[in-house]
Amino acid sequence: MRLLLSVPEKEEFAQSSSIIYFQVENIHGAYDELLRKEVTFIDEPHLIAKIGQSETWMAFFKDSEDNTHALMSEFDV
Repeated sequence: MRLLLSVPEKEEFAQSSSIIYFQVENIHGAYDELLRKEVTFIDEPHLIAKIGQSETWMAFFKDSEDNTHALMSEFDV
């Protein structure tokens, strides 16, 4: 488990709830599956960080109460 505490990068993320990150093995597959289920995504899967031989990818989405959450995938390149 990883816990990240920080100030929001953008005003749209400054709300009373916290972002929950859902770790998935295949971010593109999970993204496509949730799109078919009409989940509202803010963006497409994209590279967030590259540290050594490891990449972290994320895709942010809204839940039914308009809270922001994200899919997250980490893998070695």
